[in-house]
Amino acid sequence: MSARVISMTECKDVRVLRTIDDIGKENVDSISEDGFFTYGYFKTLETAKPYNIVLFYLAVYDGGNVVAVVPCYVDLDDRFHGLDGKLPFSGSIVGVANRMGFCLNRLVVCYSPNSYHSKIFIRKGYDGKMVLDLLSRRVDDLCRKEKILFSSFVHVPESERLLIEHLEDVGYKKSPSVNIHNLDIQWSSFDDYLESLESSKVRKDIRREIRKCQENGVTIVEETEFGELSLTLSNLHSNLISKYHKGAKSSYDSSFFRNLVKYARDKTRVFIAKRYGKILGFSLSLQHRDILDTYLVGFDYGIRTSTDFAYFNLLFYAPIKLAIEKRYKRIHFSINGEKEKLKRGCKLEKTYTFSNCHNSILRPVYNLYSKRRMSDRVDAT
Repeated sequence: MSARVISMTECKDVRVLRTIDDIGKENVDSISEDGFFTYGYFKTLETAKPYNIVLFYLAVYDGGNVVAVVPCYVDLDDRFHGLDGKLPFSGSIVGVANRMGFCLNRLVVCYSPNSYHSKIFIRKGYDGKMVLDLLSRRVDDLCRKEKILFSSFVHVPESERLLIEHLEDVGYKKSPSVNIHNLDIQWSSFDDYLESLESSKVRKDIRREIRKCQENGVTIVEETEFGELSLTLSNLHSNLISKYHKGAKSSYDSSFFRNLVKYARDKTRVFIAKRYGKILGFSLSLQHRDILDTYLVGFDYGIRTSTDFAYFNLLFYAPIKLAIEKRYKRIHFSINGEKEKLKRGCKLEKTYTFSNCHNSILRPVYNLYSKRRMSDRVDAT
């Protein structure tokens, strides 16, 4: 079937919508392929408000039908901005622009917070390049009207060919971002998975970690009624955050987990680790169709020990067993911990941030810096 071409006169029907309810659950979930891009996840963010952002959505309509959906947000505290520590010079540009009155804030487009993979979801049968062109024009209009200096597509994986190949055609400059890690599920059993690993030592270590977890009295079960554990899960995640950032707390208070139950129960997979009836840790993943995204973990460090291997069992082995059983296609294991993920079979994928400076005076400076950053990455490899 040939791609449906949207005429330029239909560009006026790229709508800016303030809540996910304006698009509708069926419209979002029917074209999404990922748990971070579902009605339930966005509704949870809108209701619980764990981040200091202003969420909105761009939706392309063909008549009364939703063709494409892009989550967007204005970042109010720079925590989730697309021009992060990888591009420190961008902060200087923003500071100068603010002082000169060029801009009020930055817009980050086509990114669902914490997903680490930007995507545009387009209904089958439509021309992706044309849809991207329409969306970029709408973003340009928004930025000019609201005096927003930057728009960004952050953490675009190499496999997202539409964005990788065409964002620069609509004015965006490419710069290096983080590496993500994916595990493609292609086994009929966990034993088959183990046998697929190249290192016999790794296979032996995994079996030992599973055995030691059991020998230490730890049981791991999937918990579907995790709403009653909302405060516990929040506290456990805060323990993890404060371990690496002294004094910091989790952004996810108990209302976040309660709202996940309310709006995204069918998209959430929670594993609980217990020792003699006491909860020592959890892992939470989002799931939609045949994709599983690992998301949050947390622990009670007063109960957990370094020899019970609860971390590896919660983060890796329980989700992998679930994915094999449910015949999911892929697990996204996100960023960090590269060595541990690669030796457990994950494949590394590079991502890139694409940003567009909407001020004609500062644009050449930013474009030159982006080009230099890409050149440095090429030289490093």
